[in-house]
Amino acid sequence: MTYWIYRAIAALPLSISYRLARVLAWLTERVFKYRVATVDKNLRHSFPGQSDAWYRATRQRFYQQFADVTVEAMYAWRMPQDELQQRMTITGWEPLISAEDEPPKPGILLSIHHNNWEWLTQRASVAATAPLDGVYKPLHDRGADRFALESRGKWGATLVTMKGVSRHVLKNRRTPRVLALLADQSPGKREAIHWTQFLNQSTAFFMGPATLARLTKYPVYFARTQRLSQGRYHAELLMICAEPGSMSESELIEKYVALAEETIRLQPESYLWTNRRWKLAPPQATLETASDGPDDTQSKP
Repeated sequence: MTYWIYRAIAALPLSISYRLARVLAWLTERVFKYRVATVDKNLRHSFPGQSDAWYRATRQRFYQQFADVTVEAMYAWRMPQDELQQRMTITGWEPLISAEDEPPKPGILLSIHHNNWEWLTQRASVAATAPLDGVYKPLHDRGADRFALESRGKWGATLVTMKGVSRHVLKNRRTPRVLALLADQSPGKREAIHWTQFLNQSTAFFMGPATLARLTKYPVYFARTQRLSQGRYHAELLMICAEPGSMSESELIEKYVALAEETIRLQPESYLWTNRRWKLAPPQATLETASDGPDDTQSKP
């Protein structure tokens, strides 16, 4: 049922979908109060010292953009490629674009849940010369998961689960590819974890991107997306590490974290504040040494 509901919304003109999004934003924040307490807590901890008016205004803008991105993600299921390229412009993507007489350029593409990450997946798939593999966590609703897989893979991307990414990389190690990950999700307790300061809080990041860089020897990039106006974005490709062996895995994650935080501070309302990002408690050793700077060790809570 969910799949067909999404299909029905996707069939609407985007202008009408945005009207629906205004109602959805009001209902989500004011009526159903979907994770309002989580959003408030995350904003206050991430941006301490702001006025109550700033927190309220940022929260309201967040829920409106959250609703806009929701209907935009559905519209992406049928959006033509030329419209996608117009709605999300790019700069700096030359390291992933090969000339006709060149082999495809591989890479690891990292980003965060900021602005429209669904359009970014499609846009990266169109821009990169090498086949793009999107690493994802399956959605709990089977209909929503089916819809997301069809939408994200419509321009040739292959969707790979986080559990199966290592096997997929080894299987395709002789073929240049682009591995795309939204690496700002809270890691599982059984994963290798890197603790660091992120938005004024001790935060756990999983080491998967650095591990993939070590295994593949691919250069690592960060995709920064900024919202220009409703339905208009710009994606800039930034270098994290041209030669993975030139920095430690922890250093690579630290640089990713720095770019992620810088991106969020540019447009705070555009981050996914409903995510329970800080649900893991840091180990005591991390708390005791937090004032000394970023933790450069891997540890498990």
